Formats: sequence, structure tokens, C-alpha cells
Amino acid sequence: MENFRHFVGKYYDQVVSLGCNRLPQDTAARYGIEPAFEYYYNDAMPLPKGDLDSTILRTHAQKAAAAKRDLVQLLERFGVGPADTLCYPSIDFYSLLALVEAVDELRAAGSPKILIRLIGVMETASSGQYAKPLNVALALINRLCDAGLSVRLAAETPRYAEYLAAQLDRPVAVAANIELRPQVPVLQNDHVTVICPGSARYDKGFLQLVDLFSQVRQRDPEMRIRFRTQVLPDRDLKHQIDYLIRLYAIPGVTVLPSHLPADELATMYENADLVLLPYAHDVYQFRGSAVLIEAMLSGRHCLALDGPAFVDQIRYFGGGTVCSSIADMADKVVEFSKEPPAKRQARARQARDRFVRDLAASYRDWVI
Repeated sequence: MENFRHFVGKYYDQVVSLGCNRLPQDTAARYGIEPAFEYYYNDAMPLPKGDLDSTILRTHAQKAAAAKRDLVQLLERFGVGPADTLCYPSIDFYSLLALVEAVDELRAAGSPKILIRLIGVMETASSGQYAKPLNVALALINRLCDAGLSVRLAAETPRYAEYLAAQLDRPVAVAANIELRPQVPVLQNDHVTVICPGSARYDKGFLQLVDLFSQVRQRDPEMRIRFRTQVLPDRDLKHQIDYLIRLYAIPGVTVLPSHLPADELATMYENADLVLLPYAHDVYQFRGSAVLIEAMLSGRHCLALDGPAFVDQIRYFGGGTVCSSIADMADKVVEFSKEPPAKRQARARQARDRFVRDLAASYRDWVI
């Protein structure tokens, strides 16, 4: 939210960041986020102790009604008018439904511009109400556009933008994830550090790491290559204890908690040479990777399995190397470890520069 406010805010006199009213007060205060919405997704992404909270919305009808009420109250609270913009950096299903249900109120407010960015996650979180929630989301977008409102669409990846443009028969901009971190120098060490940052998940290839790390260790018995990875959240880790033991048993592997503070994550990139993205191609068919963007901005090369939508960005910007298999990835880890740091630094700088220039142009075209 902070990155979007900083990046998009340059085009407006004032930006107000709005978030869920379940956001912890200290977090909301730290980042200047005003509570404005109910939480509609406890059944999909449960809140802590959400199962014991009787005020949590449970049914589709409750969520739909609350979402419209939240939007109408927002329009009234801030006196939204024709010169204003409603920006959804990652549109969610019930906010999209609320926009359609509040078309009359939006017209009465002078038809403010609506910026909708889709990332392939929350627009399909319809709480099990529909068999094909993305189709419903697309129908809602069409209804919103057909109502004559000023709607500007964007998607996180080029592949998703192309899909949406074909399905909707409307232009869709490409707006990658925003990062503002500076490039950090490549360290001159006697070993190479390879990281898997971000909270580990099955769809991020966590269960492939033992195979990958083991294959690299076979190719690098002198342990010039070291690994650091975050671990599964507790709710998943309890089912993978045997796997975790095997991971710990591989020499040169450091296992970190599933959640790290932002400063520790930044340090993780600073101390790294290479970033691994063994993500599932089906889950990431249209999706981008925040880790890829963080790595490129930090000046760190990535290795990714082929298939996910973000590999198109890797190829275009030169931010990494695409691998055909885990064995191929293991080979490329070893190849990368033999490259001189100066070459790695120059290649990373070029990829970062191309990405930053493209990011600025794509957001300008979407917003203006």
C-alpha cells in the first residue's frame, strides 16, 4: 500500500489510503491507512481467532451487502466527486461486486475514474459461491464498463493482460508489482548464497527444495554454495515434519521462519547472490511474483522454473534465467556460482534499469 501511494500519488494532489477495519491499529497508524472496509474473506484466509468471532461475515449475501454499504459510505465520507479517482491496486471480488451494485451512487457522485488492477488472486476469492469465480468477475467488469463509468483496467503480468483483453474485448494495461528498494552491491565472499525468500508455500515449490538442494550439493561437495530458505507456516509445517528433517540434514542449508520483518528480508537480499523461484506453473499461470520484483530491484539474479506468467518478465527484462526442470535449475545454480561478481553486478543493473523505466511508463499510461 505504501509503495502504491508513493508511486501513484505523483499524479494526484492528495492520496488517501484505505484498508480493512480488521487491520491492527498500530499497523494502520504506521502506514497511514484509514479503516474503511469489512473483512469479507475469513473463510478463504482466516483471521486469527476468526472462527470464534461472531461478528465475522459468514454468508455471500452478508458480504455482498456489507461491501456495497462500505463503498457507499466511502463515497459520502470523502465527498467523492467527478475529479476524484478510486484506485484498487489489487481488486477483490466483493469490492468489484460492490462497484457494480453501487453504479447509481457512483453516477450521482459524478462518475469518478475507477482504476482496477487484477493480479489473479483476490478477484477470484468469492468464498465458494461460484464454480468459476473469474468468469463472474469478468462479467462484473463488463457490467461496470457498460454502465458508462470511466474504468481503466490493468493486470500484473503481460500474459494476464492479454488474456483479460481477449475475454473482455477491452484494453488492459500491464502494471507490475511496485518496489522502491535500491540496488545493493554484490558481496565479495568465498562462497555463493542462494535464497528462497518469502513465506514458503507448496505452490512456491517448497517440496522441491530437498531435491534441488541435494542435487546442487552433489555437484558442489566443497560447499561453495550455501542455501537460505524460509519455512512453511506452522499450519502446514506440522504435516511435513519428516520433510523438514530431511531439509535440515542437507549440509549448507539454513532454515528461517516463515515470516520475517521487512528489515530482515531486506538483509536477506543484501547477503544473497542468487534467488530461486521453483513456482508451480498451474497456480501461477497468470500471476506475477513479488519476490521476482524485489530481487530485480535489489540487483539479484533469479532462477525460475518455466511455465508461470512471470517468466515472460524474466526473459524480457533479463532479470533471471528460466529452467526446464529441477535438474536444470541445479546445473544453472552451479554455473552461476562460477561467474565473476562484476559480471553479475552489471547484468543485474541492466535488468533493474529496464524494469524501473518500464514500470514508470506503464503506470503513467494506466493512471493518466
